[in-house]
Amino acid sequence: MKKHISIAILSIICLLCTIIGKSQVNCDIEIPSDVVDIDGSDINPGDVICLLPGHKDFLRLVDVQGTEAMPITIINKGGAVVINTDHFYGVKFDNCKHIIFSGNGEPDIDYGIQITRVGSGAGMSVDNRSTNVEIEYVEISFTLIGGIYAKTEPYQGDCDNLITRENFTMYDLKIHDCYLHDIADEGFYIGSSKYTGQTIDSCNIVVLPHVIVGVQIYNNIVENTGWDGIQVSSAIEDCKIYNNIIRYDSYEEYPSQMSGILIGGGAKCDCYNNQIYDGKGDGIDIFGLGDMKIYNNLIVRAGRSFEPNDVNKFKHGIYVGELVTTPGADFKLYNNTIISPKSSGIKYANTQATMGYIKNNLITDPGQLPYSSSTAYLNIDVDVDPQKVEISNNFEQPNNTTPKFVDYNNYNFDLKPDSPAVNYGTSLTAEGITFDIEDRFRPFHTYFDAGAYECHDPYAGINEYQTMIGMPYPNPANDFINIPILRSIDKSVSLKLVSLTGNLVFNSSYTNDISDINELIIDTKNIISGEYILQINIDGNSINRPIIIVK
Repeated sequence: MKKHISIAILSIICLLCTIIGKSQVNCDIEIPSDVVDIDGSDINPGDVICLLPGHKDFLRLVDVQGTEAMPITIINKGGAVVINTDHFYGVKFDNCKHIIFSGNGEPDIDYGIQITRVGSGAGMSVDNRSTNVEIEYVEISFTLIGGIYAKTEPYQGDCDNLITRENFTMYDLKIHDCYLHDIADEGFYIGSSKYTGQTIDSCNIVVLPHVIVGVQIYNNIVENTGWDGIQVSSAIEDCKIYNNIIRYDSYEEYPSQMSGILIGGGAKCDCYNNQIYDGKGDGIDIFGLGDMKIYNNLIVRAGRSFEPNDVNKFKHGIYVGELVTTPGADFKLYNNTIISPKSSGIKYANTQATMGYIKNNLITDPGQLPYSSSTAYLNIDVDVDPQKVEISNNFEQPNNTTPKFVDYNNYNFDLKPDSPAVNYGTSLTAEGITFDIEDRFRPFHTYFDAGAYECHDPYAGINEYQTMIGMPYPNPANDFINIPILRSIDKSVSLKLVSLTGNLVFNSSYTNDISDINELIIDTKNIISGEYILQINIDGNSINRPIIIVK
């Protein structure tokens, strides 16, 4: 029979408990494994509550409230806490505040709190006005619905006391270093997806659900989710999703619930340094408010296994759509590596944003290439004003060989020092992009590399030869391309202009001393509009520059 006893009695009982293991955790209160309810009435700010090891049916925390200066820590001690239940949740936060919920109590256990099965609901629920909650080192698996829910529903059984945007805001939700796998719906369901209004049938009213200020979702592993891997909505400010690994999302193939990461309505989240592999959905879906940066993400084979024989069932590496976009907002897609998406590398379909910036991305082998080469890499929706999208220095290749990844077959998508994507990008230092997906600084040499990885091999790039040649201009070009000579060159130089499909459209060489020439000029009047690679070869050393020709 489940036990429901007060914390005051528990404190007396635990004085008689044998200390299990050699944990370094100092406990104010210890909770035996057969206790499932923790009432905060006798808990003080700053207390450390230790969960003793063993099997627990579920855990509910009610009115456990610390302060910003003195949060309450709930942590495993002496071994793993294992929850296997037919209940509606594994762990529930009910009107809790300033909580650190940690499975990091034992150094030899990666996830000291393990929710191995939830037969009737979700792994964890942060609800009923709970706020300022941090969750770490928790494993969740085999849930009937989602892995972690973090939102308060407006209706709690009383139409006169609805919890809405006017009377509640969730603050500072942090979830990190957790492992979620074999989840029936979303891995993470953070914030309400009904940002523009939620109908409460019982009260015959439409209300605005609460928002979240301060979200950090990082260092998590999410595998085998039926729906989205990570979904964040209604997070209006200070939201970051980073350093997560997501594999095999969207196996249920449920419409509108198919992505590795979904930034939903009402959210404004920077999303960076994530790795997304082999999902059936889009790699990253963006429907947020805008003024966000999506960068340094690795997305591999997004949607490739979804309806593989139907090219009209589109799935993209990154999809930018629209629900509510803040007036004057922009979207910035920088230095992402997108490999073999089912359809396009990036699909940009937001007509409300002031600007979209798409720069320094590395895109290979898009599935749409045989059917629509002009939109396979970057697909700008026909309804989007082309003057509101700025595109530059994206490295686009029809295969996965040309970029020269360190070890494609073993998922090492770093760049070899002789990769043509090295030094291919434009500087984004002013945008705050000063590191890559491995947290290495960028640029390593003179220019940014394209994609999520900045090659740090000491022999990466051309070095000496890079300093001889300036950036071609104008770009986009019309009748001419000018190539500045920054230093005297006494070696042979050749220029080639190659289309993305490999066609050579310009070829010229200079075998004599050109030390007195300030710039080289390519006549492009007879070259059709499109994207090209300018290959500059100096004494056998190649420099590649992206060129757009517009007529």
